[in-house]
Amino acid sequence: MGDQPPAPPAAITNIKTYVPLILDLTTFNYDPWSDLFTAHCIAFGVLDHIDNTFDPPSTIPTDPEWQQLDNLVKLWLFSSMSQSLITSVHSNNATSRRIWVNIEALF
Repeated sequence: MGDQPPAPPAAITNIKTYVPLILDLTTFNYDPWSDLFTAHCIAFGVLDHIDNTFDPPSTIPTDPEWQQLDNLVKLWLFSSMSQSLITSVHSNNATSRRIWVNIEALF
């Protein structure tokens, strides 16, 4: 492992390997889920997609690489929460930051 760089974020096809908790309003697991998810984002260099580095409604970056990473983080978010929670936090064309803020507001 020594000299090898970490895998790029796009190489993560199953977020549940890294964040084994399913966030749900009825399980009261927001704190451990949030901690694991944040650590995962730090490890893969995409924390700026959920923290307040970029906070809509300011202009959404049009850079294709940024958009690709942001959509990847949204997929990670949605695949680590219950269906009922997805329905509660989803917004059309929202960034991963907006989804993160919506989640925080519920907990």
